[in-house]
Amino acid sequence: MTVWRTADPDAALTDAADAVPPRETTCADAQDAVNFVVFEPGWLPEDCRVRTVTRRPERPPGRPPDVSADDVDQTPHSEGNPCTVRVVVAGEGRRLRLKQFLYDWAPPAASVAPLWGTPEPTAFDCGDAVGWLGTDYEDRRGACVQRERTQVELSVLAGAFDDAELTRLLDDLAPADPEGAGRVRAVPFHRLAYWPRYRCRPPVVPHGLWDYAPEHPYGENLSLSLLALAEGSPVPALVPPGERFLLDSALAFPDDDAVETVFRNRASGSDHLWLVAAAEGSRLAPDLPPEPADQPAETRRAVDLRGTTVHYAALSESRGAWEAVWSERGTRYAAWAGASRHLDGERFRDLVASLTTP
Repeated sequence: MTVWRTADPDAALTDAADAVPPRETTCADAQDAVNFVVFEPGWLPEDCRVRTVTRRPERPPGRPPDVSADDVDQTPHSEGNPCTVRVVVAGEGRRLRLKQFLYDWAPPAASVAPLWGTPEPTAFDCGDAVGWLGTDYEDRRGACVQRERTQVELSVLAGAFDDAELTRLLDDLAPADPEGAGRVRAVPFHRLAYWPRYRCRPPVVPHGLWDYAPEHPYGENLSLSLLALAEGSPVPALVPPGERFLLDSALAFPDDDAVETVFRNRASGSDHLWLVAAAEGSRLAPDLPPEPADQPAETRRAVDLRGTTVHYAALSESRGAWEAVWSERGTRYAAWAGASRHLDGERFRDLVASLTTP
């Protein structure tokens, strides 16, 4: 059953019988029960095989009495119960985990969210995307990539894998159910996203290299088409000109005088451009000048663009991720572009300069 069609914003998880732990499955069978493209390994090291595949089922927000987040393998940072797929690969004295999910509560922080704090993460080509190697949040060797809107996070659980093995494993991932993957690709991001569907509070996390981490008010939102973005946005929205970036979806937050938009690069279904526009004084408005976040970056500087000062940052000038924060005509804007094989710092700054009203 396609989960993005069944969410009830008034539902809550109150019955302990419904708070089930992850279930063993296959990658292909998991596809119809999750809100993201499920990938499976197309290559494994000679001594390795897939040991287990488990799916954490989506459930409405909440915790029944006497049920902890650990009991059902859920995050303790919110009451949300989104779905994930975990693939455990094991070999001779070594083991790693691939976790897959829709990163849907903020732009993935500088494209290295699970490796946050790694001083110099290493970029590598990964399918049509850019992946990263570094140290994960539990001090393990890790890697991550976002492909076709699916966040894939790898952690080495035991033993050792060399970087060539980790990068090839992620590079050779393929959709486990191509037909089911096609159905997910056709659905706008905000219709797939858990938090807008259930209108519940998402986790509060860093968005990128500038210190900006608001709680997105998905409890009160209004979906917008491109036409409605032009005529019904609570603040002046900005969009990329031409057809290089296509609107995936947009949400207005009328109570906060703000709008959130997600665009996809026509050249790559894995690339995203995430924009927030908010009135000055809105809780979604970024601070100016912004403070650096606690992630090292190659570049943080003020540049002259759009007839104003734009605060620009790049994890890597050549690979991304890139972001910009600025104000014009009483509206504050933030833009994040994930790591990409089709952009660099100069092209991103040109993109920001070219943004226009719809």
